[in-house]
Amino acid sequence: MATEEEKKRNLARINAMIIYGLEKGLWDLLGESALSVSTTVGEGMLEVMEKTMGLEIAGEDPQDILTEIGRIFVDEIGIALKFDITKEDSTVGLMVQNCVLLKTEEDLIKAGIKPFMCPYLNIAAAAMRKRLGVKTRVSKIDVDTEGRKCVLQFELV
Repeated sequence: MATEEEKKRNLARINAMIIYGLEKGLWDLLGESALSVSTTVGEGMLEVMEKTMGLEIAGEDPQDILTEIGRIFVDEIGIALKFDITKEDSTVGLMVQNCVLLKTEEDLIKAGIKPFMCPYLNIAAAAMRKRLGVKTRVSKIDVDTEGRKCVLQFELV
């Protein structure tokens, strides 16, 4: 019988397999057009965070919203060691350290797929679209496997 810790690791593995399979499948079907799916995915994930994790968007300061998303991911969910978000003018930058999905991202890159289902990036962009009533455009997805971090960026347009 598996211990609770082994069960948690196995659950993380199955979630990583699901994410990999979905991203690869969408990429195989749609090519680079699959990147457009991230907008809808982010909105769905944001909805879940609002309903189940108490994330509030309405009336909140955009920087506070972004900071809270990072706090939830690190402190409550524990899927990254560190999460920094900066908003400067129309650019939002994210740095995610030691994400549990980093191996999945590495595998996608090796398969020639640009990772596009990043929950951090998609939820933060969805929150800004909803709060500010603007469109967003992903401008950077840089997976640093040696540094064990992702540097992500989107623009408010």
